[in-house]
Amino acid sequence: MRRSPPILMLAAVLALAAPTLVTAQTTPQDTQNPGPAPRVNFTDAQRHTIYQSVSRTQKNHAAPTGFRVSIGATLPAGVDLAPMPDTLVTLMPEAKPFAVAMVEKQVVLVEPESRRVALVITSEE
Repeated sequence: MRRSPPILMLAAVLALAAPTLVTAQTTPQDTQNPGPAPRVNFTDAQRHTIYQSVSRTQKNHAAPTGFRVSIGATLPAGVDLAPMPDTLVTLMPEAKPFAVAMVEKQVVLVEPESRRVALVITSEE
């Protein structure tokens, strides 16, 4: 019978710790922490072509407060996405699955479903 109190204490400790563990596992993902992004490989010439086309047709958005454009980041809902222009898809079929946006004078290729940033192209490229 003397073994019962330690077992009860162990059960009490686990009962108190369980809600903390569950909370830690279910917290929402921070949109600023880059996560896995799709692999995108474009040549410098292709990147330049994408930048020239998109920068002429898309509105330049200011970055939302606290958001920094980076590969793997989730683009906030306040930034409008546009489909990849047909002319670019004709030239580069591998670009078709992506949507585009212009944020802080950077062209951003994004997975439309997850809004995960796959590529960032600046004017210097």
